[in-house]
Amino acid sequence: MYELFFSDPNREYTRTEQNIINYILEHPDACVHMSIGTLAQKTGSSEPTISRLARHCGYADFKELKAAMTACVGEQKSPADKLLSSMEHPDTSTPEGMLRYQQYCIEKTISFLRAGQVQDAADAITRARHIYLYAKGAALSMAQLLRFRLIRFGLPVSILPPGSSELFEEMNFFTSNDLVILFSFQKTSREAAVLLDYQKQIGYPVIFLTSRIKEPDPDRRIIPLYIYRGEPTEYHSMAAPCALIDALVLLTGQKLGDAPKESLSRLYRLKEHYRSDIPR
Repeated sequence: MYELFFSDPNREYTRTEQNIINYILEHPDACVHMSIGTLAQKTGSSEPTISRLARHCGYADFKELKAAMTACVGEQKSPADKLLSSMEHPDTSTPEGMLRYQQYCIEKTISFLRAGQVQDAADAITRARHIYLYAKGAALSMAQLLRFRLIRFGLPVSILPPGSSELFEEMNFFTSNDLVILFSFQKTSREAAVLLDYQKQIGYPVIFLTSRIKEPDPDRRIIPLYIYRGEPTEYHSMAAPCALIDALVLLTGQKLGDAPKESLSRLYRLKEHYRSDIPR
């Protein structure tokens, strides 16, 4: 709902402004009740910076920006919005509470996805000559899951080295017909930043799975997929990334048509042929 005043493709934001926007987008109900001083404190910025951001967005001042935010938040809530409101602070001390927290993360992820983003990502996957995945830490498990799913379709997929000169060895062979999928949730790693910078030179498309709000790329070469995993000080759930990956895989399979069926049939025959050697 905030695209009206934050998502102008011709407008560039500083890193500080983007951090403020991220906070507002992730805490809309709370922000409409904040003073400019409180918002500055919450975002680690200053009142003059927030005032400049309001003018940068086309408003006379913070008061006018806040009025527009209040009007948007006051719109009739959808069923998903109502669920989010009722689960703002789920009790994660019990198994049931933790599962409901995972549901909350998934629902909030859905609420932030822009129309057509997952479709664009699936199209990019089906067109790619080769698919490169980059992830570090816990996110590596998501990259491994996506690779496992996609190679079953017969797609060429590899996971990039975590860093150092080995990463450059792989990047040296990137072409504009390849696809890079980045998993970089809370902050953009140095390696991910290098891959994004190199994209400007080579022109390969990028799917960017992140927990930071990213403005749409006018050329649609960088496709941001926002994933909510919890607040910075909370437990970071992998339920939402996993659910989004499953949705992306299923949509990709649909777009590939009969090709996945043929690949999966070969896989089944291969397993059956060697069943006595390597039991399933």
